[in-house]
Amino acid sequence: MNWTSTAISKLFRINDRYKSRQTLLNAESRKEIPEARREKRGNTEVRVWSTNQLPEIGKKFGFLTPPKEQLIISTYTSKGGILKTSISHNISRVFALNNIKTLVIGLDIQLSITESLQPSQTIDSLDDYTSDNSFGLYHYLKNEIPLDKVIKKTDIPTLDYIPETPELNALEKLLRHTTRKEYFLLDNLIPHLNTYDVIIFDNSPSWNCLIENALTASNHIISPIGCEIGSYRALMQHLEFIDSFKKAMKLNWQSKLLIPTLLEKTKISQQIYGSYLNEYGDLVVPTPIRRSVKGHEASVLGISVIEHDSSSPLASDYYDMITSLWSNMTKLELQDVSGGN
Repeated sequence: MNWTSTAISKLFRINDRYKSRQTLLNAESRKEIPEARREKRGNTEVRVWSTNQLPEIGKKFGFLTPPKEQLIISTYTSKGGILKTSISHNISRVFALNNIKTLVIGLDIQLSITESLQPSQTIDSLDDYTSDNSFGLYHYLKNEIPLDKVIKKTDIPTLDYIPETPELNALEKLLRHTTRKEYFLLDNLIPHLNTYDVIIFDNSPSWNCLIENALTASNHIISPIGCEIGSYRALMQHLEFIDSFKKAMKLNWQSKLLIPTLLEKTKISQQIYGSYLNEYGDLVVPTPIRRSVKGHEASVLGISVIEHDSSSPLASDYYDMITSLWSNMTKLELQDVSGGN
């Protein structure tokens, strides 16, 4: 994907923070960002940058500041269909575009986050099929494959992922009979990932030992909560469940945040959103993610909503949600704000 100076200015909202419209071009001339390729378009010549150059531009003009300590985030909710994986995908790409080195670890046997992050393949027959994701956590933790062979690259140099594979079922069964089973990933995986600023676990909605490991290894928990009646009914039980696990395991999460999703203009949806704000207060990220076809379009393309259409209302939702989320997680790195809520 190619990016003009106008597109990059919109992506990082450069014109909102800098007075001169020449800011990006001036930075290029001073060699503060990568040099653009010159491309002929009709009678004019335009500057064009590639996606793999964006993190270096984000280092200069990004709207997120790298964390002082590693953030390990679990995205988990017990209710399916409320943008859990979409949230993981969008925040991981936006973090990476801001030159924050990010690793996504998929823990859902449905391969949800892997399908979003892996390069797309056009498959017309089985002869065209090649699986680059044949190795995953199971193979590494069984000492079969080195970690650098398990971690996969994306089109953004600062974004990697460990793909979900069918062997996650075998890993989950293995963990059930392991000493310190809830600490297995914390003991055997996390110490080897210290080059990343952020690690994101994208969890299945069905509770299992993998989720217990992710929650134990994490210092931040985010739970998407749909602005629809099914999510509203399930939320209290969801919070009670993860809080009972936290208490039993004596965990000290630095933040636990709820992200309202699928907001519509209907009366019931608006009432549910208002109820979340009233009942759960500071736990709720105040910017909801509306229901929009733009989200599905971005997912099909394998990019974030902000990359797909940075001027759309949905992109504004994600900008505001991510900056609020980031502010909470970085500002409170040494403070436990989850309490008993």
